[in-house]
Formats: sequence, C-alpha cells, structure tokens
Amino acid sequence: MTERDNHEAGENPFIDPAAPRMTAVLEKLETLDLSPSRRRDLRSAVTSVCRIIGRGPSEVPANINWVHVRLRRVHPARLGISKKRFSNLKSGLLKALELCGCSRDRKDWLRPPSPEWQALLDRAPDKHDRWKLTQLAQYCSAIDVAPEAVNDDHLAGLLRALDKETFVDRPGPKIAQAARAWNRLRRSVPGWSGQELTPPRRKEPWTIPLEHFPAAFQEDVARWLDRLANPCPLDADGPVKPLRPTTIRHRRFQIQEMASALVRAGRDAGLIQSLADLVELDAFKTGLRYLMGRFDGKPTEAIHGLAMGMKAIATHHVKVDPHHLAEMRRICQRLNLEVNGLREKNRRRLEQLDDEENLAALLHLPARLIREAAKSGIRPHKAALLLQAAAAIEILLYAPMRIGNLASLSLERHLREIRVGRERRLVISIPGREVKNGRDLSFELGPTSTEVVALYRREGRPVLLRAPSEYLFPAEDGGFRRPHTLSALITRTILDFTGLEINAHLFRSIAGKLHSLVQPGDYGTLSHVIGDSLPTTMAAYAQHERKAALRHYQASVDAARGRYRKAG
Repeated sequence: MTERDNHEAGENPFIDPAAPRMTAVLEKLETLDLSPSRRRDLRSAVTSVCRIIGRGPSEVPANINWVHVRLRRVHPARLGISKKRFSNLKSGLLKALELCGCSRDRKDWLRPPSPEWQALLDRAPDKHDRWKLTQLAQYCSAIDVAPEAVNDDHLAGLLRALDKETFVDRPGPKIAQAARAWNRLRRSVPGWSGQELTPPRRKEPWTIPLEHFPAAFQEDVARWLDRLANPCPLDADGPVKPLRPTTIRHRRFQIQEMASALVRAGRDAGLIQSLADLVELDAFKTGLRYLMGRFDGKPTEAIHGLAMGMKAIATHHVKVDPHHLAEMRRICQRLNLEVNGLREKNRRRLEQLDDEENLAALLHLPARLIREAAKSGIRPHKAALLLQAAAAIEILLYAPMRIGNLASLSLERHLREIRVGRERRLVISIPGREVKNGRDLSFELGPTSTEVVALYRREGRPVLLRAPSEYLFPAEDGGFRRPHTLSALITRTILDFTGLEINAHLFRSIAGKLHSLVQPGDYGTLSHVIGDSLPTTMAAYAQHERKAALRHYQASVDAARGRYRKAG
C-alpha cells in the first residue's frame, strides 16, 4: 500500500508511520510486574481513550504529547460521561504510557517531511515561514506530492485533514498563512518551485448575485424592498411601519436564494424578469425542492421562512389570485417545522441543560473565565477576550437579548450606572426602534453582574480597543463588534470550558427554561424580560412547564408506591 493509499484509507498524514502505537503499550503492559486489577485498569484506560478518539490502538501514537494535543478538544459532556470518569481515563492512560517508557517529545510522533520537502524548507530564510509551511510539507509528503506539483487542491486537502485531526485552532487562517508564505517565498527565493497558491474558501457560495439577473428583475426587487423600507401611510395594503435594515437585507437575500435555486434547478436566469416569476406556483415548488435537496429533501426553519417571504411578495406585490395564494399558504403550512414553539435544534441543545452539572457549569462560567484571565503568564490579549466573553455571557444570563442588540450596546446611549443604597447597578435601556419586534428593552443588573461588566471595562476592553469607540464590545475600526464574531466568541468559549454546544441565540430560550424551573407558570415575568408578547412567550416556553408538571406527577406516583405497599 502506497503513502497515498494509506492516507485515503484514513491514515493520519501528520503522524510518523514509524512512531510506536498503543498496541505496543498494550503488549508491554502484559510484561510489567503489576497486579491483575492494576493491569486490567490500565489496559481499559488505553482502549477506552482510543475509542473516545475514534481510532483503534494500532492507529494511535504511544506518545504523551500527542495524547495531550488530541484530548484537549474532547469534552466529557458531549460524550455522555462524567468529568471524573474522563479524568480517571486520562490519568490511567498517561500512567500506562509512563510505565512503558513512552516519549513526551512532540517530534517523536510528527511525520518528518520528505527529503525533497525538507530541502525546500531549509531554503526559507525566516524560521517563521518554515513553521508556516511545515504542515503543508508533512501533508504532501504523506500523499507523495513533490513541491513543484503542489496546487490549490492540496491546500483544500490539508484543510480537511487539519479539521479532522483537530491539532490546530481555526485551521482556515493557518492555511491562509501557509499560502501567503509560499507565494512570498516563490517570488523572493530564487529557484523556489511550484505555482501560486490560493487559500481554499470554507464554503463556496451557491447563490448567484442579483446583479447577474436581468435589469428588469433587479428593478422589481428594488421596488419591493423600497416599499418595505419606506411604507406609504396611505397604502392600506402596505406595511404599518418600516422594516429594520437588517430585515431588509434578509428579505433581499431570500429573493436571491429563490432566484438562484431556480437557476441551479435548470431555469435560464435571463427568463427571470420580475418577482412574479419567483412566486408562480411551478417556480415556487421547483425552488423549494432544490433548497430542500440541499438538506436531504427535508425542510428547515430557514426554508420555511423563505417560503413565507415569497408568500408575502405574492400577496402584497404581485397580488396573485385567491386560489394561487391558498395553495402557497398550504405549502407554507406543510413546511412549518414549529413544534410547541421551539425548533428541534434548539430543543436538543436545551436538553444539555437537563443535566444539573452542565447547567451549573454554564451558570458559573463567567466567574470561571475571570479566574482564568487572572492566572499568571496568560497573554494580555487572551485574558482580555476571556473577560469580554465573561461580560457577554453574564449579560445574556441576566438580561437575555438578541445578539444584535448585545453586540451594539453603546456606553453612551444604552448603559448607565445607578446606586441603590450602597450597591452599584448597571441599567441597560434599548429603545424599541433598535429591537427586532419594536418593543423597548430595559434591564437592571445586580451588583455581581455589574462588577463583571465593570471588570471587563477596566481590564479587558482597553486591551482590545484599537480606535476610539462608544461601544461596550468595540471592533478594531471603532464601531461595534459584528454580531456573528461576538456570537462565535461566546459559542467557542462555552464549548472550550464546558463542552456544551450553546450559541448566543439560545440564551433567550435558556431564560425560559431557567425561570420555568424556579417559577413555573410565571409567563408574565418572562414576557417582560425577553420582550415578547404573552401569547408568544406561552407558546414558546410551555414545554418547560410540561416537563416540570411531568416530574411533579411522577413524584406523586413514587409517593403513592411508598404509601401503598403490595401485600406479601
């Protein structure tokens, strides 16, 4: 079997084929002077950790450094095992490796580049450039690709390999750095072989820009969006108030998606002359079929939202006949995945918090992040990001709001401190015109939460500030940090420190879960806190009430069993 065959069969391209494997450890344990129970426990730890990693003992290097690198991204909560059990398995494995004399050195498990690649790396005058290209050299050595044959496909393969092996945080930027270093050396080092490289895109866009469609279609789209942004008060059939710019952009993208779906399904883009061409029944169904085909033929929440957007266009802009509209309405109803107010993905993620340990880990995470940021030796920028994440999570727990509102919190317009007795409290006030549903939001944080935010403002925010900014979470240009990047920080931090898959959007649902646990039936309070109407709140969070009611009922069954013993 060749190196290329090995890699395509699943061999790790970064591991030295000559490095000893865990099978050697299992064999060595049989020869050591150990009690039967100790030998059994150590063997169990070795095989269990291999199983957690998803590799057989013959595929896992017997190297202490490799174990630490590979296990740093394993979270017991996601595996359904306790932290103590996971810690015991790691401890047992490391002890087995130590007893068997296994190496701690990183170079002892890393695949060395081929002589041809090593010779090329040695020509790079800067050691940092050599480091940036080492993984590309290892990968290409594993698949038997010479430097002069490297192309963009190999960069894409390297990205997939790094994603699979999880040796690198955020491999995309690492690949981009390698490509830039390669291209720079190709220009500056005489005789550097190979072609120009382009970093792979994480996800190729499938939609077609609206500018590629006929001018008449673009003009019709502009008329519809202008009607949404600037409603006429005399138009009885028009929107009551202007839609927010983010909503307008979303409506525009939905139109782009539907038009692109039709083209991808075989329709000529030149024949799409107006929005009426998107909401014609056959086109409507064809577009939706293509979109569902991207998700194994199943509808999603986004597809349902797009269908509703097309129905609005058919109703208010194209003004289709009643039979046409009724058919679109029936299709939208069938697509609707809403079950008891919460989507399935949210439901699964919320179920993580049914485990009290997981719930406690999330509730106490801001304090843990603050302790982590205070450790000696931590880089100032890293500490500042930990404090930023702590402040963001603390606010979301006690003042659940949408990520767009959180990211754009202004120190001048939205935040002010007050004193209640001897306590400092932070008041957050967001006017309805800046909120998705148009309702004012007002929160008063307690002294503990106020201090978390104040600590971030004192010690974290100044480190991250690159330009004067009025925002609590500033971007480098002085504006506010983009919602998706702040959300990514929150999601990544929660995953790294708790193993839980929780994004910023989920915190409003978490608010319903938490309040229903402590104050079941109090939908009025929850409605005021999250800024939703009472009917919407009741529909969305009634499931938590049902769970509490079921537990309460089952406790009655247990009590009855204890009271009424079966004779004999």
